[in-house]
Amino acid sequence: MYFQIHINRFWFICAMSLLPHSTAIMAQETADDSLEGTGSFFALPIELDVDSGAANGDASILRIMPLYGFPAFKTWKLINVDLVTIADAPGGVPGLPGNPNPIPGDRVFGISDLLHASFYTPISKGNLIWGLGGMFTVPIASDSKLGSGKWSAGPAFRIVYRTENWNFGAFGGQHWSYAGDSDRKDVSQFIMRGAVRRQLSNNWYFVSAPIITANWKASGEKWFVPMGGGFGKVFDVKGDPWALSLQGYYNVIKPVGAPNWSVRLSLIAPIPFGN
Repeated sequence: MYFQIHINRFWFICAMSLLPHSTAIMAQETADDSLEGTGSFFALPIELDVDSGAANGDASILRIMPLYGFPAFKTWKLINVDLVTIADAPGGVPGLPGNPNPIPGDRVFGISDLLHASFYTPISKGNLIWGLGGMFTVPIASDSKLGSGKWSAGPAFRIVYRTENWNFGAFGGQHWSYAGDSDRKDVSQFIMRGAVRRQLSNNWYFVSAPIITANWKASGEKWFVPMGGGFGKVFDVKGDPWALSLQGYYNVIKPVGAPNWSVRLSLIAPIPFGN
């Protein structure tokens, strides 16, 4: 459900952000320049989502997504993103692999499962950029309602097309459970994070980075598809370009009981290093 409250509520849900944009995150040009350069880099995207309209109450979700990469072979780069999610949610979180429908109950605060994704991508300054790799989930959730209870893994991808003022991209993947709590439901979930950006004047930009998921194990509606976007601004911090944006999304396709809409505050701190 998001680039999960696991990429689990997904980046990239995604794990995603797949994921993410935020991760590979690819949502702001400041991160893009480091992603496609030839040296090593580190960036720290942070997102806060607040949703409303769920059958079991509103939730707040904080995603911390370290994004880092380094050269691999002569013409390739290995890009990695980790997703750490902290959630404050009532009862269960609808849309998760282990909780496809809302579960009434007390509010839960804690850490969700850890998602990691890696992409091999050619070093390129062209308009079209792509990468292939894999993702896996480690069941570290502090409460069963905030995670799947399963180890899972699967293939991952990223693709970006850039022009002078526009950036179109997506990253994500499919993962399946292969071990974990035998009493929990198996995981089969698709996660994708889109990233559309339009550069505006005075370092302002428009951004849309919806986190789309398909929970193939859900008994009802399997897709979660938000639509929306917002505006942000790039600003200088000690010579490094940071990016801050405010976005809003309406969930046009969603499981029964899932939130109707959400507001996202996003901050990206890119810190390139190396040659």
